[in-house]
Amino acid sequence: MTRRACLILFACVGCSQTRQDAPDAAIPGGDAAEGADAESAPLVLVGSWGGLGTEPGQFVEPSSVELGSDGTVYVAGHEDRIQTFTRDGELLEIWGTSGAGDGQFNHPHGLAVDRTRGDIIYIGDQENGRVQVFSPDGAFVRLWTDPQFQHIHDVGIDPASGDVYIGDYELDVLQRFTATGELVAELGGTGTGPGQFDGIWGISTDSAGNVYVADTFNRRVQKLGPTGAFVAEWRAPGGVELMKPTGVFVDANDVVHVCDSLAQTVYRFDTDGALLGRWHLPPIVGETTEPEDIVIDAAGENIYIAEVRNHRVYQLAPR
Repeated sequence: MTRRACLILFACVGCSQTRQDAPDAAIPGGDAAEGADAESAPLVLVGSWGGLGTEPGQFVEPSSVELGSDGTVYVAGHEDRIQTFTRDGELLEIWGTSGAGDGQFNHPHGLAVDRTRGDIIYIGDQENGRVQVFSPDGAFVRLWTDPQFQHIHDVGIDPASGDVYIGDYELDVLQRFTATGELVAELGGTGTGPGQFDGIWGISTDSAGNVYVADTFNRRVQKLGPTGAFVAEWRAPGGVELMKPTGVFVDANDVVHVCDSLAQTVYRFDTDGALLGRWHLPPIVGETTEPEDIVIDAAGENIYIAEVRNHRVYQLAPR
């Protein structure tokens, strides 16, 4: 059976359910992260917005959340559009419609903003098999396609060069392109060894150009060097095995944040993989949740999590 067939049977369109070969874990309990060091106290819920639907401000499984340099929040979901909000969740704009034309989408998944180069926005247009590029106001700039774009799941940006990383969930391939779509390198392939993947989900880079990839069904995060060489893997932070790592975000201080959707937890690592802490979300947000993606502003004052169980974006802040 192909992975695309597996996605239909086991993962649902938005990948909010587990595939057959994913860990068998019940979401409501989240026991894996409820120990004494679960560290739910450092954060407070500022607000949340969304809810299931296609009306303005609503979402269908919001899969990606990003920030512009001015604090604008960009959210991609299964409604085949991009919605932008103020830092406190007030709807600003909606752009994009369903379709295959320039500026249209078929399941956008993977969103990156190059905040050092004019807030150019890169979006994985998953079922159209392409990457689309936009200006901050939603104007279409360009697009490119590639045979390895079978199921784009995330987009990352190298801060030094502006190169773009594209992760394909079905083919287990991580590709690096220039900002204009010229292929620089192709990494990975299906497997369990160093530098191989089984379900690429989130991608992020640190200030030195290292790349962090959520290798979801291998239940690990892999760190690759700036040239793509394997550096390390992280599987069991604090002695607790990862269950379903999804979104990855490296903040301004090079702290690596990893959403573990089934554990309802965000883990925080230094760049060597040492566990710095964990945020178990139900006590903070007051409900069962499935965090899929995360972004944090440069000051560390606003934390945004896109979650697919309740179709919301959470705004959190340090207590």
